[in-house]
Amino acid sequence: MRVVIDGRMILPEMSGVGRYLICLSHALRELGTDDIFELWLQNSLPTDHLVWNLAGGDFHLRNVKTKQMSLAAQWRIPLELARAQPDLFHYPHFDLPFAIPGRVVATIHDLKYIARPGFFPHVGQAKRLVMRLMMGFTCRRAQCVIAVSHNTAQDLISYLGVPQSKIHVVPHGVDARYFLPTSLQEIQNLNHRYNLTSPYLLFVGERRPHKNLVRLIEAFSLFRRMIQQPYQLVIAGKRYADYQTPEKIAQDTGFKDDIRFIDHLPDADLPTLYRAAEVLILLSYYEGFGLPILEAMASGIPVVASYSTSLPEVVGEAGLLVDPDAPEQIALALRQIIRDGELRDHCITAGLEKARSFTWERCARLTYEVYREALG
Repeated sequence: MRVVIDGRMILPEMSGVGRYLICLSHALRELGTDDIFELWLQNSLPTDHLVWNLAGGDFHLRNVKTKQMSLAAQWRIPLELARAQPDLFHYPHFDLPFAIPGRVVATIHDLKYIARPGFFPHVGQAKRLVMRLMMGFTCRRAQCVIAVSHNTAQDLISYLGVPQSKIHVVPHGVDARYFLPTSLQEIQNLNHRYNLTSPYLLFVGERRPHKNLVRLIEAFSLFRRMIQQPYQLVIAGKRYADYQTPEKIAQDTGFKDDIRFIDHLPDADLPTLYRAAEVLILLSYYEGFGLPILEAMASGIPVVASYSTSLPEVVGEAGLLVDPDAPEQIALALRQIIRDGELRDHCITAGLEKARSFTWERCARLTYEVYREALG
C-alpha cells in the first residue's frame, strides 16, 4: 500500500492539526509495515522543524508549492496526485479539492464554524455556506471519514447527514515526552524566561472567542479573592486575528499584573510549563477534541474543564467538569482542586492512567485499519 498524507497544515509554528500530523506520521512509521508513506509539506518550513526527523526508510517527505486553503490547490493537488498515483490519499481538513482522483480518507477535527457560528463574527454567512458545502463534499467524496471524538462524529451526522457507517472515531494520542519528569532547574529557568513569580493556573491554546477566556479571567479574579494568595494566571497561545477582548478584560480586573499572556511559546517549553502549573483550566464552549487536557494529565497536573462538547470524553472521571458560564462555580472548583489534597491526588493519579490510554501508537493502528477499509 502506498499512502500520501497531505501535511501542508504543518506550519512553522506548531498548531493542533500540525501536531496531529507529525505524531500520527511518526507512529505510522513505527508500525513497521511494508507500506510506503509520503508526507506532503509546504515550502516554508524551517530547517530545524520537528517534521524533518520523520524522513527515513519507507517514510518520505516531499515539498509541494501549493499552500493549504488556496484556490490553486483545487487543481494543483489533483495534478500532483495524478502523477504520484498512490493507492490512498489521506486529507486532514475539510476543503478537499473537487477534482481529486483515487481513494480518499478525510480527517475532520471539528465543525466549530458550522455548529457555533456566533463565535466567529468575522466569518460571513457566505463564507460559512462555502465551508459547509466543502465539508459536505469532502465527507461524501471520501471512502472513510475519521472523526477525532464521538462529539465530532455526532456533529457530522447532525449537521451534514454523514452516514454513521462511514465515520470512524480515532482519538488523538499524547506525546511520551509529557510523561517525563522535569528538574527544578528547568522550572526555575522557565519561570525566569516568562516572569512567573508565583504558583500559576494554566490555559493553553489560541485566544479564540469560543475558548471562553472572558469567563476564565472572571473566574480567576473570584478565585484570587477567595483564596487570598498570590497565584498567577498564564494564558499560553497566540492572539487570534483582531480579537483582543481577553486582554481588555484582564486590564479591568484587580489582578491585571498577575495575568500573563504568552504569545509565542517554543514547543520545547510546553512540557515544563505544564508540569510547573498548579492546574490546567479549559473552559471552551466547543472543542473537537481537547489535546491540552491530555497533555496536562500526562504531565501530572489536575484539570478543570467545561462540560461542553468533546471535553467530558477526554476528562472522564479524572478531573472536575464545570458550567463554562458560571464563574463562581469555576472559582470554587479551582479552590477545591488546589486545597483538597485527597481530591488533587486522585485527579493526578486518574489523569495519568487515562492519558496512558491515549497513545499515538493506538491512533496510528486505528488509522491504518481505516486505510485498509477505504481500500476495500
